[in-house]
Amino acid sequence: MKLSRLLLLFASASALLVPLLQAADAPKTDPRYPFRTDFANAELPWYQPKAGEFPPHHSDRRIGGELVSVDYYLRKGTFRVSKTGELVDFTMGPYAYVTYLNAEADLRDVPLGIQYLFFLNQDPHGQFTILATMQEPYSSDMGHGFTYRLEELKLGEGRLLTSQHKKDGPDLGKKELRVHPETRVWKGEEQVKLADLAAGDELLYNLTGHYGDDPGWCTDLYVGAETHRLTTERQQKRFIESQKLRGLPGWVDKTEGNLLTVSLFSGDPANFKKNFLDGWEVGREVSVCVANSELRTWNPPVDKERGSIVELQRFPQDAYGASGVRLVIRVPYMLEGFRRGHVVRLFGQGWTIKDSNYGESLMNYGFARLQDVELLENPARDYPTQFPFRTDYGNEQLPWFQVKEGEAPPPFAEHVVYGELEKAVDATHTGQFRTERTGETVDFVLLPKASVRYLNAESPPSDLPLGTRCRFHLFQDEKGAFTKASLVADDFSHSASNGVSWCVKELLLKEGKLHVGKQMAEVKNYHGDMERPPEIGQAEWRVTPETRVWKGDQPAKLSDLAVGDVLLADFTAEQTGAPAHCTDLWIGEETHKAVTAEQAKKLAPAKKK
Repeated sequence: MKLSRLLLLFASASALLVPLLQAADAPKTDPRYPFRTDFANAELPWYQPKAGEFPPHHSDRRIGGELVSVDYYLRKGTFRVSKTGELVDFTMGPYAYVTYLNAEADLRDVPLGIQYLFFLNQDPHGQFTILATMQEPYSSDMGHGFTYRLEELKLGEGRLLTSQHKKDGPDLGKKELRVHPETRVWKGEEQVKLADLAAGDELLYNLTGHYGDDPGWCTDLYVGAETHRLTTERQQKRFIESQKLRGLPGWVDKTEGNLLTVSLFSGDPANFKKNFLDGWEVGREVSVCVANSELRTWNPPVDKERGSIVELQRFPQDAYGASGVRLVIRVPYMLEGFRRGHVVRLFGQGWTIKDSNYGESLMNYGFARLQDVELLENPARDYPTQFPFRTDYGNEQLPWFQVKEGEAPPPFAEHVVYGELEKAVDATHTGQFRTERTGETVDFVLLPKASVRYLNAESPPSDLPLGTRCRFHLFQDEKGAFTKASLVADDFSHSASNGVSWCVKELLLKEGKLHVGKQMAEVKNYHGDMERPPEIGQAEWRVTPETRVWKGDQPAKLSDLAVGDVLLADFTAEQTGAPAHCTDLWIGEETHKAVTAEQAKKLAPAKKK
């Protein structure tokens, strides 16, 4: 064949190939969705959450990561992204739900340190921080009908060779699971050993340590269909008990006369009626309590409004948190909180109605004043029209408060920024810090009546160790930059001043980690006895060989820590490529009081002068 003919054929083939390549490269569109998704419509904007509207399925961006902290009552947390290692904060919308062990779960049920897929919508600043739902590998696989048949054990190498498949279906591909001596194995009601595994076992698993190219390893293995059923049923039962104790959440769609229309939330609409609405029918009595966007109520036994069901309606379930069940309820009185888009909780006839846990309730009636200000009702977020300036929680259309000489700024006027202290000069009342995560350098000046706190004592700025993560309450200068500070405080001070401490739940020193529970100070109960309220959150702390440990007035070691120890801590600030870690740990409440008293003594002579 002549060269010219070869070139002609090549040119013809190329001409046919170009449209195919262009079609392959063309952005994918999907007319079913009027917004951008993870798989199509890249030219469209992302869905924006709206009050009183359930986010449609696929309106979210999905990011895999490892859970590192949760606040149970505030329904928020933080995870570390698997691909990049960066930290992402999230807040749950009122409709948002968690799936764990293939059942709905409260944040109290969810363990730290395992991988989840987070379904996130954008916040008003365009960041993906509003959680619609989250699930871990067990839930994802079981929900899709997948299991992993064990083909070969290589425990000496820390590997299990499996094949993925659906029930009675063909193999869908090979999957290698890595295991550690710490991997827990569950069979029926019991925990067994890795060595008890056998070829042919049907497995589901959860995972940790999956970062970058590292596939991670199994924290838990669940063996056999019966184990999978029992595991999910136990979690379902736990969640049902939790919801009935606190009331079914939903929001008000409409009020008309004395009729209240409420759409209920659920992440498991297929089982919602069976799990919660048995016996709920027209004429049945229900009690309605006003709640906030965190699903927290005030004083349910007192402020509930008894009503009766007038109508049960259905609505589409093709959105996150949509139960598909809407109730029309006749109530004697329309409470202030019965407004469209506002959240309520419903108690069925015969359900026990009692006060929420201290700290979870927005009322906290009968107790000493709640110390943890983060758990108090937040007017800046829930009632933004009361504020004639922008806050960290809303009113983005308004200007920030401008601090004036001789006037104390009002509550919520500050802009809170976390950063690592790089410089502090007592004589000029100035300093410099590097913002957490973004690494920007900020020069600041202390306002005339500013507070600087270290170890929960008023201190000169130079007493704060350089490299310490601090909380800065900032106001704008004449150029609009946030450089005027009314408060600078280390994490020890912030926790201690709010009556918060941390209890060791799990020591993972080989991995350089601690799992700690967040707890409040003891308070008087209704009987006048002192008691510690239930745990309000948990977090994963990183430690290094350089982390200093203190007990009493003596240095200690990380190996001296024990489960149950009560801690306060200071940290470095999280930076790209440099995760935050504990610089100092103080063990025990007596130690905490002693170091605060010692720090306060340093400033006492100067005050006398």
